[in-house]
Amino acid sequence: MAIRGSSTERALRRATVWLLVFTVLFMLYASLYPFDFSLAHLASLGREDLLRSLTWRRPPRTDLVANLLFYLPFGVLAVSLTPRNWGTLRRFGVTLGVGTGLSILIECTQAATLTRDPSITDVTLNGLSTGIAALLSLGARGLGLKPVLPELRTNRPDIVAVLIIAVWIASHAAPFMPTTRFVWYFIHPDRALDWQWSSGAFAGFFASYVLVGAVLRSLVRSPFWRLYFSLALVLLVARIVFRGQRLDINECVGFLLALPMIWQINYSTEQNAYRLALLWAAPAFGFFALAPFDFSTRGPDFEWLTRPPLTSRLSSGEPGLLEVVFFYMGAVWLLREVRIPIHRVLIGMLTTALLIEVAQAWEPNRSGQLFAPLVVVCAAVLVWARDRLSVSARRTVPSD
Repeated sequence: MAIRGSSTERALRRATVWLLVFTVLFMLYASLYPFDFSLAHLASLGREDLLRSLTWRRPPRTDLVANLLFYLPFGVLAVSLTPRNWGTLRRFGVTLGVGTGLSILIECTQAATLTRDPSITDVTLNGLSTGIAALLSLGARGLGLKPVLPELRTNRPDIVAVLIIAVWIASHAAPFMPTTRFVWYFIHPDRALDWQWSSGAFAGFFASYVLVGAVLRSLVRSPFWRLYFSLALVLLVARIVFRGQRLDINECVGFLLALPMIWQINYSTEQNAYRLALLWAAPAFGFFALAPFDFSTRGPDFEWLTRPPLTSRLSSGEPGLLEVVFFYMGAVWLLREVRIPIHRVLIGMLTTALLIEVAQAWEPNRSGQLFAPLVVVCAAVLVWARDRLSVSARRTVPSD
């Protein structure tokens, strides 16, 4: 039986807390990247540097975009977590103060980096963005406009499932540095899409959208399709908003062809849904991991102690760190949802990951690494902890 009323609101409040945590993490990453901290640089700062940071400067367009992408959602999420009995003015003031304080903390931390330049302008814009978001959210609620609460499947969102979706979103936004490039696409819309076809990249995107559909199905009952298409839109738009990303024809085709399978998964019984997802996603992932199958006769290249870059386009070379985390964490989660014992999942996925790494070592420009098996172990530990500590989160409860 589905969860309604106060149980749903409590579950959504927990989900909002996690969304706020991930938003803050993204803000910290975008504000401090590339993390070139230097205590010597911090010690060398003097009065002139302080006065310069307190001088109003015209912000670049990329900073304006960053404010909209991070502090507007932050303001909406933060104000929604304030107690309802506080009153509108108090809720607005607290949200504005928290957003401004977080911005001041980030700007002070930037002073310890070599490439970041703290500025009072950023603090003002960030606080303004937080305040605007809080006002819009409170104003909409004052007019009686309330968001439609999704009907959750459990009394508490599965944290592993939420992490899988968060990692997939992160892979579309890393390195979390917005760009104004998308404005140029309005003038040249034909150049917004990368038309280079890759069967391996297509298979990877197809598997990813099937997996995301299965994960979202485990979290919500309705409105599933509205949430799924909203998530897909966010992912596709992120490809053209963030630096280092590019909207890919392979992803668009993979998304469209995954829709019939997701429809089948969504309307299947609980027992069959995840088996169908595994049936469609597993072969596609295997194809993606080994494509283009250009094995050579040279000796294998093993670099066990190295790790892949943070992210990489799926159409070129081996997947990046975030893609590896997404696929292997999703695979462990999906196998566990099929009710395979966790020790068998761990053994099977460790064997699979090692075999794939060995096979990749025989392909040009690739190497065998231990990062994927390490992800499998970490994912298995997370799923095991979820099963042990949150058994009630995997059960539905009667409505209030």
